[in-house]
Amino acid sequence: MKILKIFGILAVIFLALLGFGIYWGKNWVYQNLESVINAKPDRKYDFTFDKVEFSLLQKVILISEVKITPVGDQKGVFVEGKVAQVFLNKFSLYQLFMEKDIQIRELMFSQPEFVIHIPLENPEEEKAGEAMKSLFGDILSRGGIENFELGQASAVILLGEEKIGSFSDFNLVANDLRTDSLKWSYPIPFDYGRIFMSMDSLDYRLPNGQQLKAGMIIFDTNTQQFKMNDLSLKYIAGIREASKKMEFQNDLIDFELDSLVFSGLEANSNLYSDLDVRARKLEVAGLILEDYRNKDLPRPKDEIKPLFQGMVKKISVPLKLDTLRITNGAIAYGESVPGKNDYWNLHIDHLNGDIVNITTIDAYQKSFEHFDGNFTGKVEGSGSLKINLKVPYDKDEFDMEVDFTNFPMPKVNEILKPIMNGDIVTGDLVKMNLKIHGDPKKSTNTFRFDYTNLKMELFKKGEQKKNRFLSSVANVALNTSNLPGEKKYLTANYTVARNPNRGPFYLLWQSTKEGMMKIVPGGAVKEILSGQEK
Repeated sequence: MKILKIFGILAVIFLALLGFGIYWGKNWVYQNLESVINAKPDRKYDFTFDKVEFSLLQKVILISEVKITPVGDQKGVFVEGKVAQVFLNKFSLYQLFMEKDIQIRELMFSQPEFVIHIPLENPEEEKAGEAMKSLFGDILSRGGIENFELGQASAVILLGEEKIGSFSDFNLVANDLRTDSLKWSYPIPFDYGRIFMSMDSLDYRLPNGQQLKAGMIIFDTNTQQFKMNDLSLKYIAGIREASKKMEFQNDLIDFELDSLVFSGLEANSNLYSDLDVRARKLEVAGLILEDYRNKDLPRPKDEIKPLFQGMVKKISVPLKLDTLRITNGAIAYGESVPGKNDYWNLHIDHLNGDIVNITTIDAYQKSFEHFDGNFTGKVEGSGSLKINLKVPYDKDEFDMEVDFTNFPMPKVNEILKPIMNGDIVTGDLVKMNLKIHGDPKKSTNTFRFDYTNLKMELFKKGEQKKNRFLSSVANVALNTSNLPGEKKYLTANYTVARNPNRGPFYLLWQSTKEGMMKIVPGGAVKEILSGQEK
């Protein structure tokens, strides 16, 4: 009986001490947690709050209504924010109470709302992605954090006081972090076991007047995959209106696509700030790209334009793709017609194909030696187009074969009407085949142009009215068909001098046009296309 009394007294004392310890521990946490979290002298952000819930036995701290503010004056891009709840789980009691340091196994932010501030000075050099990476780095460097989770985050992006972008429902899970190993090229700047990221939507206005939009975004290091749905980059005012604000002629590009998927991503790839893309495959589905040039504007000062190899060299980011695959794509090129308040458009659609071994990294260029492209498609929904391309990395040359079959030739009128001095009345293209070797000075070409039932109308100068006399002369002079086995069947071998101030696609067009003029006699092709250049 006496032993039971002693045991009861000890139990009461233990419970009293335990209760006092819990009470003291909670009060200590309430009074000191904020200063412990903000103890690092070189921190970039302060975390302030009023409400804390603490479970000593479970080693869990729940902080509500957290405010994130930058430390000191901010010269570049920075973040402010508030977080509905922050969970600190499985922390070290000894480190917290005895050393006033916080070592956390798990940190979770629930429903954070960020405001990303981009200064008006040099806005093109300040990146919202860098601000978020800096914030995450600052958070994770504070507590030996092993696992970090961000749930249902949203953000507004401000340029000065003007809203230029936002994102919503951003979720991030980072496991097995090693915060003693700084890796600024990583999306979270530390070594990690796994990162999973998702975002419901993103929009951002670029300094050049284009709007970037994206739907669902998913990134998972376990599957080495990055996926974006409903991605678009378009001029807000429209591409033709935007071109009127340019000082000189320039190619403006809009695009949208259904999905973009990187597979087999390497760990040091960076896809949201300083780009560094290294992956096994990039698949682009449902691409619609428009390239437009306003020819009512003066040409810019002449400069030497590269061919395909030189275009790859101009890519300013590290890039390595074993395969770039395009499915169900469409590309349109258009130009305004000087002085006519009109424009023309050429559409290549039903585009499918691959580019393999494309890289900007010297070591891989030496290993691959060249990159290759193979594509199929249609022109304005008609015909059958095949393109094969081979480009060496050690010289600015290329080999290309273009094969185009079964195309109704009057369809050219719909495409080039504003720049044609006539119409193709009838005609069927059976096969056009161009083999071209391009170098900085010229193209060397083998050309085949098989057609049947060709008839043309030429217009009066400066009018869209038929010139009966010239049309009759032209139709008498040309051959109505050019097919293998016919007595007057023609193919052509020739060279075309390259204009060094224009790119490879211009050389391709000039080589094609020269081939048609050599095979279709009587000067009709030259006359009907004479209104296109500026």
